[in-house]
Amino acid sequence: MAIAAKLLELLHNNKCDTIVLVTGDTDLAPAIKTAKTLFPRTTIVCLFPYKRHNDELAKLSHIHIKIKAETYTKHQLADPFELPDGTRISKPQSW
Repeated sequence: MAIAAKLLELLHNNKCDTIVLVTGDTDLAPAIKTAKTLFPRTTIVCLFPYKRHNDELAKLSHIHIKIKAETYTKHQLADPFELPDGTRISKPQSW
């Protein structure tokens, strides 16, 4: 609900002309439909996380892209990662 409300708020306030949603959740379909109706010049992009796809969102969006597993690996932070305050964060072994 919060994402849908923010999406419509941004469009209503003319803060963007393209919306990129990283999701596979059908719950956002009504917000996308409303955005397309009220703001027809807006481009809606859905990025589907690895092993997630949603036919309804794919049909509703102007562009949809599946994120590959390699993409996650390629863009991970260093391990361990050091915060500005010196705190070190380590990645879980399962990653």
